[in-house]
Amino acid sequence: MCGIVGGVGKGLKQFISSNLYLLDQRGPDSKGIIDFTNNLVMGATRLAMTDPHPRSNQPMIENLTKNALVFNGEIYNFRELKMKLIKAGHQFFTESDTEVLLKLLSLNGKKILSQLEGMFAFGFYNKSENTFTIARDFLGKKPLYYAVNSNHFIFSSQINIIKKYLKKTTLDESSMSSYLKLGYVLDPRTMFREIKSVQPGESLVFDLETNSIIRRDSYSPESITHASSESIPTLMQRSILERTTGHKSFALSMSGGVDSTIIAFEAARLGLNFEAYSMRWENSDKDRYNQDSNAAKLICQKLGIKLNVVDMPKIDTLENELGKFIEAIGEPNSNPSGVSMMSLYERISSDSNRLVLTGDGSDEIFGGYTRYSSLNKFRIIPRIDSNSVLNYFILNSSKFKKISSISARIAAASNPVSWYYWHQLADELYLRKLFPNYKLQKLKILDNQYINLIDSKNVVASLMSKDLKIWLPMESNTKLDRISMYHSIEARSPFQSEVLIGKALIEMKRYQFQRLEKKVLFDNYPVLRTLPINQTKQGFLSPLGHWLRNNHDLVLSSLQYLNLNFDFNETQLKILKNSAIVGDYHSFRFLWSLIVLVKWHQTYSSSN
Repeated sequence: MCGIVGGVGKGLKQFISSNLYLLDQRGPDSKGIIDFTNNLVMGATRLAMTDPHPRSNQPMIENLTKNALVFNGEIYNFRELKMKLIKAGHQFFTESDTEVLLKLLSLNGKKILSQLEGMFAFGFYNKSENTFTIARDFLGKKPLYYAVNSNHFIFSSQINIIKKYLKKTTLDESSMSSYLKLGYVLDPRTMFREIKSVQPGESLVFDLETNSIIRRDSYSPESITHASSESIPTLMQRSILERTTGHKSFALSMSGGVDSTIIAFEAARLGLNFEAYSMRWENSDKDRYNQDSNAAKLICQKLGIKLNVVDMPKIDTLENELGKFIEAIGEPNSNPSGVSMMSLYERISSDSNRLVLTGDGSDEIFGGYTRYSSLNKFRIIPRIDSNSVLNYFILNSSKFKKISSISARIAAASNPVSWYYWHQLADELYLRKLFPNYKLQKLKILDNQYINLIDSKNVVASLMSKDLKIWLPMESNTKLDRISMYHSIEARSPFQSEVLIGKALIEMKRYQFQRLEKKVLFDNYPVLRTLPINQTKQGFLSPLGHWLRNNHDLVLSSLQYLNLNFDFNETQLKILKNSAIVGDYHSFRFLWSLIVLVKWHQTYSSSN
């Protein structure tokens, strides 16, 4: 894994030389910078996971074409692709996937993206064309930001290095609205108007003479669009092996739910060397927050796996822990599990682990979230196409609770507004009252073959596909990558194998997306019914109400900061102040999102 940066601009070489250290945690093993005669600069820091020798350090230049690559990620099928190239007469000088990707891009350009299986973000310089291509994997597992105008073009794995180069940035109010609505930012926007995010499954080609985008494309992996006929357990075993080959040991993030249990079961059956890690809240005010570790303990005992239970931070350290989380993530994310994950990964790192497997991505392909089952109950009701009256009811749920609930369930699959209903922290009425500049951001999902494969009239399939292309990359994968890489750990998710996703799509379509709640996984893994799995598990829980009730000063100072620095309605902020004490979950959940916003703004203020 690596941190990458580069581009063209005044003083960029010196800037990157002086600031490459900002990417050290993403790549602590080596660093390098190359500048070209056309003022292009490319830099990288490396976490050496594949072929950990200096010969595979980056930036990497191809001998014949003098094309160059900086690459963050892991191409899991690179050995297969390499063998095809060797048979065609091509030579290789390393054992790395970086060299294979560089050769493929030099031969075929970005057309090869659909053949790749893995996670990646890269910058590729084509010398003969004087163009530069940046691209990101289909599920946005690896980050890639950029800023471009007539004077400069700069890209990087981290937003802070671009912000520092630009010197002056402005808050993007559209992203502010998205954050208030969802608790995270929607690609391709960021919290800074001048900086964009490459979207999952997108590639952009820049003309280096004009610093302009001359082509923008999207792709879908062939492994998804041409599904495998092999069984789910076979594909799961292969996915685990692809992600662990070449590593003597690894850690497993063990929640006590279905997904991490399957990975634990298969990894143990394969005889791999690993230990599991789970979370424990010793000082929580409710027992349910330790159901994860209790279930994980029993499961690991049955499977003969060593479990490390990590004590979560005390409540009086919350503000400090939140600060570290914000430093790691770069943009605001209000999912409270992020703060907990910081402590988990800190412990995993302290035990000298560099690789972690996680169960992320299963819910979106096997129908695990309760919203899918809830929507499926209304499947025989005639669908209503998007219209202003229906959308008004959907978006204003606090005023029309029952009507809004029904409207979201009978809206046609093509209605983009209904997706917000299942994910929102607050509805339109409340947000406009709280923040006068609030404006709902339109969803922008790249067109690709995967979306076209989904039954366009099946509302459950449509919701699952949107979750796979929005929620998973822009919230879950963003959080996972930033936290793990902050601790110089590579996190890999076997359920996000392109081959497995393609297989899941076929299986779910076979049952018309009605066999939900991961029943397909239970069919393929009867052993799950013999294990004490926490079947309601959907990610690590965090005792949010307990945090806020015991950090009153943090609540008050955050609300005061909002009054001074943002255009929020003061009366509405005062109402939120005691929401945790009252026990109003939806209100104190939203209060937490505002506290996160404050901490982010204090850390990455738009004023330079």
